[in-house]
Amino acid sequence: MNETAFTVDTAEEATRLDLYLARHTGLSRAAIVRLIDEGQVRVDGRIGRKGVSVMPGQRVQLAQPASDPRTTPPQAQPELPLLVLFEDADLVIASKPAGWPTHPLRAGEKGTLASALVARYPECAGASPEAREGGVCHRLDTFTSGAVIAARNTAAWQAVRNLFRDGRIDKEYLALVCGEPSQDTFDVTQPILPAPGRDRHRRVIAAETPEQVYHPEALDAETHFAVERRGDGVALMRATTHSGRRHQVRAHLAYLGLPLLGDEQYGAPPASALSAADLDGYFLHAARVRFPHPSGSGATVDVQAPLPHNRQQIVQRLFRGA
Repeated sequence: MNETAFTVDTAEEATRLDLYLARHTGLSRAAIVRLIDEGQVRVDGRIGRKGVSVMPGQRVQLAQPASDPRTTPPQAQPELPLLVLFEDADLVIASKPAGWPTHPLRAGEKGTLASALVARYPECAGASPEAREGGVCHRLDTFTSGAVIAARNTAAWQAVRNLFRDGRIDKEYLALVCGEPSQDTFDVTQPILPAPGRDRHRRVIAAETPEQVYHPEALDAETHFAVERRGDGVALMRATTHSGRRHQVRAHLAYLGLPLLGDEQYGAPPASALSAADLDGYFLHAARVRFPHPSGSGATVDVQAPLPHNRQQIVQRLFRGA
């Protein structure tokens, strides 16, 4: 077993155990909950329980099997193309193509952004506590393209994770949705929580009932949407977030009745029923990230990721003359 230990800081008093570990390890909350259920998490030597809060000075230990793919670094693949949008001594921001996982999900998996990153920036491999991440500070879903922040050292990785935790990283997405928005802008503030039943590890939902809003697993989330272009039964929207919950944009669009084109998991009809566009799964693009530089220099990092060529062609095809 590989064991990682943390000591709770005073600033994180009363943080729920699963949230605390998610912030400090980069693991998804679903993965953390599974490890808690398996008895792999201890607080001051005692088995951790879901729903408990940590207190300053407590020692939190996380054990993972040595064969766990999360402990296996990504395989460097210098042959993979890598579009670098920004780099300095601490950071690399690269544009992930749609269809690439952000990092390996299985030991030995190839064709990921992390595999391309560690080939060009070997120091990224040691920057993140979870070896498979290759320094990546956050994840985009496989079919989401665009800007991904990676760190070149452990201090920068932790600093960026803290910025995510504190809601200080602004992210903009371009989303191609099916349906016709009833207005030009929307502000969605519904909390996000796991879907009920067997779907809880596959998707999330936007809370609608009081029971869902006050559910212990509900997380605050806010997304601002603005219509960029309108077409025949489709629209291109810009989504701005600060919280960055898992599947947040997808779930909030589904809540509005405007699911991503091709996103059948969140209620969209098959894309072929609406257009002949050749989608890579669904159309969501991380177009911009803006945040304070993790060095504390006072500088602001503001990076835009251009739409991949094939997605530019989809927009031109669907909004010709619009």
